[in-house]
Amino acid sequence: MTQLQKAVLKTLAYADIFDYPLTLQEIERWLIKFKAPSSKIKTTIQNAKLIQAKKGFYFLNGKEELVALREKREKWSQNKLKIAQKVAKWLKLVPMISMVAVTGALAMNNADEEDDIDLLIVTSRDRLWLTRLFTVFLVELVARRRRPGDKKVKDKICLNMFLTEDCLRIPPKEQNLFSAHEVYQLKPIWDRNEVYQKFLAANRWSKNFLPNVMDIKRLRGSQAEKKTTKLTELTNSQKFQCLSLLEKIVYQLQLRYMRPRKTIEIVEPCRIRFHPQDHQKRIMLEYKKRLESLKIG
Repeated sequence: MTQLQKAVLKTLAYADIFDYPLTLQEIERWLIKFKAPSSKIKTTIQNAKLIQAKKGFYFLNGKEELVALREKREKWSQNKLKIAQKVAKWLKLVPMISMVAVTGALAMNNADEEDDIDLLIVTSRDRLWLTRLFTVFLVELVARRRRPGDKKVKDKICLNMFLTEDCLRIPPKEQNLFSAHEVYQLKPIWDRNEVYQKFLAANRWSKNFLPNVMDIKRLRGSQAEKKTTKLTELTNSQKFQCLSLLEKIVYQLQLRYMRPRKTIEIVEPCRIRFHPQDHQKRIMLEYKKRLESLKIG
């Protein structure tokens, strides 16, 4: 088996964890640890015994039903994206927010009907906890927010990650295939001062896992705002001492509130990651199992 054949199988195996068949262009884009043009990939697929195709989608043998599932999920995802865009528009009222982006399955148009809507919020430096406070309050007013313990989460907004502009790089211990996918599948709805570009630049390590990813995928209708308002500049100024003091107070208060409920969440001054489950370990374990079953370590 050639290195390209192995790379294609690895790519389809990873996508299979999410019940997600890929087009030829998507295989090229998400090809794991290998660079190759679509022409060579197509030839490799045509000669592969472990790969099948249907309606322009490719998948591992025996997974034909995934094509119909993907088509359904794309429709469900479009409805959820409309909700996300509506909420993101309201979040422009918070001057300390630098970017609002869709993450997870929804960013790949692969959300189930009952799924929630995961959002990543990037904030100004030293304004994360104040921003979170205002963001939670605003989302409560304009949408349905997912809360800890919720069993029915359909179309609820999950504010599962906050980062500051000076904390965009994913820590070395989390730099793996899963995180690389998360970096490049993220879809910004709007950003200020090219924060999305800065996010990609801070996570160039992802190219070690996904070297074929070249283009920047923005959500349709997304906006990159080059100008900042005077209010944004004022609230982000480190000279505005009262906000800096308030940030520290709000951080301590929220930390005290979260401490009894904290499990695997990451809670730091410049980074918050809330999620009901830690998917990363489970996904990487499933990936390893699939590689073993395909006999391609």
